[in-house]
Parts: sequence; C-alpha cells; structure tokens
Amino acid sequence: MTEFRFARRSAILGKSVFDHAPGTIALNSGAAYPPCLPDVVREATEAVGPLREEAMQYAPLMGLDDLRDEICNFVAEDGIKANRENVLVTYGSKSAFDLALRTFCEVGDAVIVTRPTYMTAVHIMRTHNVRFIDIGQDEEGFCADELEQKLQNMENNAEQMPKLLFDVPDFHNPTGVTTSLARRKKILDLAQRFNFVICEDDPYRRIRFEGEVIPSIKSMDSTGHVISLGTVSKILAPGLRVGWAIGDAGVIRRMAMQKADGGSNAFSQRIVVQLMQSNKMAHHIDEMIHQMRIHRDAMIAAFAEHLPEARIRAPQGGYFLWAKLPEGSDAERLVELGIAEGVEVTSGRLSFPNDDPGHFIRMAYSFITVDEINEGIAKLGVAWRKLQSKAQAA
Repeated sequence: MTEFRFARRSAILGKSVFDHAPGTIALNSGAAYPPCLPDVVREATEAVGPLREEAMQYAPLMGLDDLRDEICNFVAEDGIKANRENVLVTYGSKSAFDLALRTFCEVGDAVIVTRPTYMTAVHIMRTHNVRFIDIGQDEEGFCADELEQKLQNMENNAEQMPKLLFDVPDFHNPTGVTTSLARRKKILDLAQRFNFVICEDDPYRRIRFEGEVIPSIKSMDSTGHVISLGTVSKILAPGLRVGWAIGDAGVIRRMAMQKADGGSNAFSQRIVVQLMQSNKMAHHIDEMIHQMRIHRDAMIAAFAEHLPEARIRAPQGGYFLWAKLPEGSDAERLVELGIAEGVEVTSGRLSFPNDDPGHFIRMAYSFITVDEINEGIAKLGVAWRKLQSKAQAA
C-alpha cells in the first residue's frame, strides 16, 4: 500500500454529531430539535422554479445581495449598523471564523480564548498552528481584568502580542454563561488599546429564555476592531449551512479573498432570504425559545435527581449545559462508562485549549426529546455511581 505524506496538522473533529451507536441517547449533539425544523417546501420550490437561474448557479463571492441586505436588517435589531459591503456570506459561522484566522494569523501567532471555549473553534485554531492565551470566566463571563494584566505583562516583556480574540459572549458554548455589559466594554477597550481583533461568535443570541438583552460587542464598535460571526444553524436549520461575517469593509474584502468555494450555496441563500423576508423565521425563533426552555429545565431537574453531586449553572438561553463534577473526578472515564450504559456526553477536555482540569462535562439539550433527556441523565447517573464505586475500591 502506498504511504502518502499527509500534512502535519490535526484533524478538526473526526466525527459528526450523528456518529453514535444505534440506540444510544446522544446528549452530546448540539443539532437542531427535529420537530422544530422549518418547512421550506414553498421557498425551495420557488428557488428551483422561477429563481433557478440564480439559485442553481455559483453564488457571488460575497453572497447574494438580497441576503446581505436582509442580514443587515436582522442584526440592526441588535444595534449593529452595517451596510451590504460590511457583510460576507459563508458556510456557517465556523467557516467565517476560519477565514478570519486565514486573514489575520500566521503560524505561531497568539489567539485569546476563554478557559474553556467552544471545542470546534479550538480544533480550527489548531489547524492554523496558533498559540492560545486562555483567560478564565466567572458568573459575569470573560475575566477582562485577567486579560488586561496578561496583555500588560506581555507588552512590558516585549512579547509578540495576540492577533485575535475569540468568544461566545451570549450563552457561551460550553459554559452557558453570558458576559456582562461592563466586561464587554472592557474587552472592546482592550482590543482598541492593544490592537487585536475580536471575533464575536453569536449563534445563540436570539435563543434567550429570560433575563435582559445585553448589547453585542459589535454594536459598540466604532473603530472596526470587531468581526461579528453569525449563522442560521441555531435559529433555522444547520443543514442550510448559511452564516456570515460582519466587519470593516476592507477586512471583509480580505476575508472574501481567502474563500475557495466559488461562492457559498446560492440555493440555500435564496431559501434563507425568503424566510427572513417573511414572518416565518421570527415565528420559528419563538418556537425554538419555547421548546429549548422546556428542554433546559428538564435537564437541570434530571441532574438534581440522578446526579446531584454535579454543579450546574442554569443558562439564560442557548443549547448547552456545563457540569462541574467534584474535584478529582475523572470526566473521561465517566464518558466511557456512560457509553456503556447507552448515553453519550462530551468530556470538558475538548474545550480546554491548554490544561484540562479533568472534571467537567458538556451536554446539549437541543436535539433530543424531554423523555430522552430524563432517560439519558438517569443512565449517566448510573455511570456516575459505578465510577464512584470503582474509585472507592481502588
């Protein structure tokens, strides 16, 4: 067999969220809830009918003009002022983040992230061979004071300063915490002071269950230091694969030149345009909020019953629940025992860019039914008790 010389870089994830054993309850899948997927038959029919000469061709590099205009209208509700030239349409927000990394970072450059952070973003950054500056979180989100001290020390020591900061400030993935307004203002101030770019990833912002809406960092940006990353994956359907980046027009053009896709899927873009122009998307978001609140509450209640030793912070929105196990617990082993019981969760290890504390797990309540949530956490509780018994016997 020929031995190929593969590139020396890590894989992204190596599996889909649907790659799990038959009959296993997948508490690790952040996919959309199947009963809530929108019916797009009318929109798709129009796209392949009277609009087929547009929808069935390569799309413009920047995206369909109509969609870029609708995205501007959509984010205006969050106080973000943008014109068409500020918007780049991409294959989801992960693709937008990859383009930002390609635009700004070279091998060995530093990127600021939270500790923990979105696990897929960690893998994407590793493919670019960047260094991680990981900053802690508390109940107010991103620890901006810790970042300030770190940056000041780096500057004093004449170290190479970071190029980017990546964060999910609303209903953070994986922790669920939302960064306070004061912290957001300070992060933006630090970006301007130390001249790095903030990639503000906000896929869950509209999936809010309770609490006051906090202005996005991009809405406060007057100097072009923030790139807002968005997607319809969590508010419509991930299979549409439509996302965007919003930023300074010059930066957006540079990001577009990094694209190699011949223009993101025009068919999906046209469907999204029609959903945005009608009341269908707004209605769908309301339905998602209602359903996901029920799922969140069910998962928290199930933990209280079956695994009360875990510490849970109830997120005010989003898709994910983050659990802290008692110090010294082996989350990796719990994952293995959970699979044996017929339930899959994700170890926190994948979300820590540097050192993994070893006792965190991440669950998603978005994809499965309430009954499956209850059954899955019950199975996880059985796995936990087996882990405790093995630890006591050792």
